[in-house]
Amino acid sequence: MDKEILDYLYSLKREGVKMDLSVVRGLSETTGISSDLFKSMHVAGTNGKGSTACLLYNVKNAREKTGLYTSPHLVYFNERIISGREMIPDSYIEGFIRKHMDEIESQKKFNRNPTFFEVTTIMAFGYFIDTGCSSVSVEVGLGGRLDATNIITPEISVITHIGFDHANILGGSLTSIAREKAGIIKEGVPVVTGENKPEALREIIRVAGIRHSRVIRVNEYCRIVDLEASLEGNKFRAVTEKDSYEISSSMPGKYQVKNIATAISALENLPDPPSRKDIETGISTARWPGRLELVRTEPTVILDAAHNPPAASTLVSALKELVKEEPVILVGQLKDKDYYSFLSALRPLSGRIILTTPDEESRAEDPEKLMPIALRIYREVNVIKDPVEAYAFALNQSAPVIVTGSIYLIGIIKKLENSSLYPFK
Repeated sequence: MDKEILDYLYSLKREGVKMDLSVVRGLSETTGISSDLFKSMHVAGTNGKGSTACLLYNVKNAREKTGLYTSPHLVYFNERIISGREMIPDSYIEGFIRKHMDEIESQKKFNRNPTFFEVTTIMAFGYFIDTGCSSVSVEVGLGGRLDATNIITPEISVITHIGFDHANILGGSLTSIAREKAGIIKEGVPVVTGENKPEALREIIRVAGIRHSRVIRVNEYCRIVDLEASLEGNKFRAVTEKDSYEISSSMPGKYQVKNIATAISALENLPDPPSRKDIETGISTARWPGRLELVRTEPTVILDAAHNPPAASTLVSALKELVKEEPVILVGQLKDKDYYSFLSALRPLSGRIILTTPDEESRAEDPEKLMPIALRIYREVNVIKDPVEAYAFALNQSAPVIVTGSIYLIGIIKKLENSSLYPFK
């Protein structure tokens, strides 16, 4: 990709998070790129939203050209935007920026500087239109109510789970966080949720009531039968109010069973729901890189992009059943995370941890700063700042290796292992 174009796009990151929709709406209007030109499914949540968006995309793509918009990427920017079975090419990114530079710059004069995510969102929508996608699965970037993706009016809204993350932006209570996530609920559009915590669920139901939107609770709607779980994936029968499905998924972890149930519940409640065969086939072909992903067997190496305490707890629950030997944990964290709670949540999995640096220069936390915290929690702590050296050290520990803490660390290991970045087999 043209370095000048990529540098320009990434320079917009310096604007950070801007919690309003004025600029993204302005860009949509001035570029003529309207999300009304495709059907969409909108997925929010603290954890599980990427996996669920991936599942929706894979099922819909079995019959019609479908787009997938997710963030962040593991290795290459192009991973964020997929149409059919192809990542957005460098040539389209370059052409888009050159073509719409004036519209981007004009927002700076009449409104404020557009952010990286706002421009990327409009670029994604443009790519989906230009490549003929009739349907798109869209993952919320942050929150929901004021996220740049929230200019769409989807056929179904999905809220996976609510937990504590980005409290400085979304609020410090489950109610306030749920309120932001529930901001994706549109007038009369059904909302599917896997959330069960009373405080968060009440808020979702409250907002849905205001919007006259039916609430579909996954735990009540979809029943799981005959589950067989392993590191290779999950097999089970999903029984809903409308049908029954024989599911074989290569996405391991019982939490993925919940994400699959959420996706099925959403797909069944689309205006034109997919067939049983398409749902079973789409789920069987889906994979979500960097999420409880087995990338090596000798020794066992599992990558998981858990980066907040709820995700760490979910990861521990999944691995306790799948990995019998005590692993060594390789962790990198960003500066805005709750280190103590995250490292404490991981502790039931192992007493051995290696602290390293994620590949995010401006936001990566110095692992030396994490060491005093880790020493209060773990019996064996090593700090190796270079992530490549840290990974090599972990591989020589005669134990399974779990890499977690930041998607920017997962990306480094994916590249080292030459592991596929596509969300399908």
